[in-house]
Amino acid sequence: MKVLITGISRGIGAGLVEEYLNRGDEVYGIGRSCPFDIPFYKIDLTNIENLYKAIDSFDINFDLAVLNAGILGEIKLLKEWSVKELQDIFMVNVWSNKVLVDLLDGKVKKIVIMSSGAAVNGNPGWGGYALSKCAVNMMVSIYSKEINTPIFAVAPGVIDTDMVRKVISADRGKFSSVVRVDKSRVELEIGVERLVKLFDNLDKFESGSFIDIRNVEFI
Repeated sequence: MKVLITGISRGIGAGLVEEYLNRGDEVYGIGRSCPFDIPFYKIDLTNIENLYKAIDSFDINFDLAVLNAGILGEIKLLKEWSVKELQDIFMVNVWSNKVLVDLLDGKVKKIVIMSSGAAVNGNPGWGGYALSKCAVNMMVSIYSKEINTPIFAVAPGVIDTDMVRKVISADRGKFSSVVRVDKSRVELEIGVERLVKLFDNLDKFESGSFIDIRNVEFI
C-alpha cells in the first residue's frame, strides 16, 4: 500500500510512518522535516504555491493520504486571539489541506484529514484550534458531495504528543477541560495502532463523516 502522510517530524505523523513502514507499506512524506529514510518533500505548509510541486514530485497514485499536519496555537480566551493569529492557524489546519485535497483528488483512493473533538466540544481556551477543526469538518462534508474520492475527518483521541503536553500545561483553574484531557491520554504507540486500524476500515463509514475514534466500537 502507498501512503502519503503530512506532518511527519514527530507526534502522530511520525508514529504513523513507523507503523506503516513496519507493515511493509510504502510511505511518502510532506512537511518541514523528516527523520525517516522515505521519499519526502520538504515544505512549510503555509507556502501554498509549493504544495503543487510537492505532489507533482512523487508522480504516483496513493492508496491513502493522511493530512495530519496541524498547529495548536495558544490556549487562551477567544477574545484574546487576534485575527492575524486565527489566519495563521487556518492557513495550516484548513487552507493547506484544501489545496492538498484539490491536488490529490483522482490520485488517491481515500483521504483522511485530522480533526479533533475540539471541533464540536466548544470548550473555553481552544478558540483558534477548535474553529479551524470545525472548518475542517465542514470542508470534508462539502468535498464528499463534490469529489469522487472518499474523504473523512478523523478525531484521533487524546494521544500523548507534544501538542497534548502543551494543552495540559495550561491553567487548569481557568480551563477545566485541561484536567479531562490529561486523564484521557493514551500512549503514542497505542493511539497510532488504533488510527491505523480505523484507516483500514474506512469503508464502514460514509464519505464526509466526522469520525471520533473514541466512539468507534471496533477499535
